[in-house]
Amino acid sequence: MLFTPVLSIIYSAVSFALESCFCIAYGSFKGRTFNLVIRPSGTLGPARKLSVPIRKCVVFAADFYLLVWLLVIAFDCHNLRVILSESVQKLCYKNSLPGVSIIKPLVGVDSNLISNLTTFFFLNYPKYEILFCVHDASDSSLPIVRSLVEKYPHVPAKVFIGGTTVGLNPKINNMMPGYVAAQYQLILISDSGLRMKKEALLDMVMAMREDTAVVTQLPFTYDRKGFAAMLEKVYFGTAHARIYLTAHALGIVCSTGMSSLLRKSVLDEAGGIQAFGKYIAEDYFFAKNAKSKGWKCAISSLPALQNSGICSVTHFHDRLTRWARLRFAMLPYTVVLEPLQECILLGVLTMPAASYIFGWNCAIFFLAHVFCWLFLDCVLLSIVQGYCVTCGQMRLLFAWLYRELSASSVFVRAAWNQTIHWRTATFRLRWGGVAELVQS
Repeated sequence: MLFTPVLSIIYSAVSFALESCFCIAYGSFKGRTFNLVIRPSGTLGPARKLSVPIRKCVVFAADFYLLVWLLVIAFDCHNLRVILSESVQKLCYKNSLPGVSIIKPLVGVDSNLISNLTTFFFLNYPKYEILFCVHDASDSSLPIVRSLVEKYPHVPAKVFIGGTTVGLNPKINNMMPGYVAAQYQLILISDSGLRMKKEALLDMVMAMREDTAVVTQLPFTYDRKGFAAMLEKVYFGTAHARIYLTAHALGIVCSTGMSSLLRKSVLDEAGGIQAFGKYIAEDYFFAKNAKSKGWKCAISSLPALQNSGICSVTHFHDRLTRWARLRFAMLPYTVVLEPLQECILLGVLTMPAASYIFGWNCAIFFLAHVFCWLFLDCVLLSIVQGYCVTCGQMRLLFAWLYRELSASSVFVRAAWNQTIHWRTATFRLRWGGVAELVQS
């Protein structure tokens, strides 16, 4: 895709221009002060005049604004990997590749389950097995899985029913029989709501270098109809992608377990996946454990294509709220930092500094900030999904505005209550990410 490097250059150039303007303006006010008159309450004594440097008054707003814009650096590294990935795959495909055990935990059925699971039987990879882990014998997904295994006998596949209780996390309990039976040293944990491109598994394996223990795919969405589907695409292609790739570039653990390739030996050293059964966000602690032992975490070039048949605005907000609660429990400082990197709140907080530095009208600055953010998000979304989108698409524009305006409500809901409903149970989160069962 030839336009990808061009978009990347434009993205960085616009960001650099904005950063430069703030740096120049910030430096021009060095040494200036404003006078603050303080008169002690209840006294008739003389007022004291306190000189406060102007630059200290705008340093937080201006510097934090620059910090958020600097997040775009992470995308250049990712885009370069996307451009080079095809040639790397062609060179390495004929070499000996390790086997992969794909674990698919399943609970219930949605309208896209059959088409999603079918894609895993046609992966362009020489040696892999699929281990379906069904919640229980009465689960509605069981007949579908069995029919697919019979229909595509060319791929080794097994079905495990019932799971093994090793902790509070129902996903780990469900996956345990598949994990024990896995015959390969690379384990791909893949959620039931994902589609897989034919080259995606090869792409993930190529990212698994000798010093790497965890490879994840950037969460994204498959093309679907409806406003809720567009809302998901906008979120995962902009706000989520920005922070996900930036955290990875800075060496911060930020792994989403919907599609994770793991070294089984590293997990076994930690006690197997059952050792993480007390956590709900097992994906984060898989990566954290690997990092603590000196291993690296990587992101593959091709994104994870979410294609759940359950797609609604309510479900979208509930999902984001659940994720935010998990992050707040594991990393409490995100309660403050996450809202501050959102477009609307960042613009509102920066308006006073921009008005003082440049003498701009606050409303004009805020609108310019929002339009610039929208443009760069359209560029970012184009890079992630591989083809160009424009700000003029009304559905995209409306979905983007709705997402940005509703972001604060997600954080408020998440901070208000630390109880989450997931799968078949309700949990209460404690600091550090440990969960306790409230109701099953």
